[in-house]
Amino acid sequence: MLGIVQGRLSFSGKKLQCFPKKPLNEFKLASKIGYDFIEFFGERKKNKNNPIWTDKGIKGYIKTSKKYNQKIYSFCDDYIINHSLGGEKTLNEILNTIKQLKKLKIKKYILPLYGKSFINKKNKTKIVKNLLAISKICKTKKIELLIESNMSPKSFFSLRNKIKSDNLFFLFDTGNRVLLKKNLITDIYKFGNKIKHVHLKDKNFKNKNVIFGEGDVKFIPIFKALKKINYKGSFAIESQRGKNIRNQASKNYIFFKKLINQYLIK
Repeated sequence: MLGIVQGRLSFSGKKLQCFPKKPLNEFKLASKIGYDFIEFFGERKKNKNNPIWTDKGIKGYIKTSKKYNQKIYSFCDDYIINHSLGGEKTLNEILNTIKQLKKLKIKKYILPLYGKSFINKKNKTKIVKNLLAISKICKTKKIELLIESNMSPKSFFSLRNKIKSDNLFFLFDTGNRVLLKKNLITDIYKFGNKIKHVHLKDKNFKNKNVIFGEGDVKFIPIFKALKKINYKGSFAIESQRGKNIRNQASKNYIFFKKLINQYLIK
């Protein structure tokens, strides 16, 4: 399945990650272009206007997604970038979020371990403890828990072993990982079948998110590597909107749909 991150089909000024003022309007455009789903997200600072927080808002999402044949699939929780995942208050917020996600029947819950939730020696114990609790509750709700991070495969498997969960997987972000200046292909092989979702973005080595083709990410080798690990997961485009949002979103869809069909569809 190929989706697009919420907000990337709406004007946002100079902001890249911005919650759309009229989120339901994006479903129609996503459907016309051909996308399978819109990846929802929670903002770094809790936004009370996000439909996810009310039953009325959730009903609106469900009704509109059905109308435009869009799957309800994944949710990326940027809240933890500004609030440490090791904190008790953050954990309570996450548990409340999971309750809402269950109502939506979300399949994948993504925790981006950046900013204040970047794992270091000081916070590792607390973060692992909270991840254990989150993983358990996600499993009871039949939601896969995905870690988005620039950590090495070795660090991920070490974390996974500490949590001892068969419900914890990895999200591979093409743009963020190219900044490591390491071999992305080797990493894909090492993560293997623990990769369950891919964020597609192009970045240059100045950490700027750019239009696909203008950065340093080489997508054909990435898709060849995904083919070798027999990748069966999903993709979400997380890119610049370009000068014409619809045209750029259509170009992105066509480009990646072609790669998916060429390398991953038997």
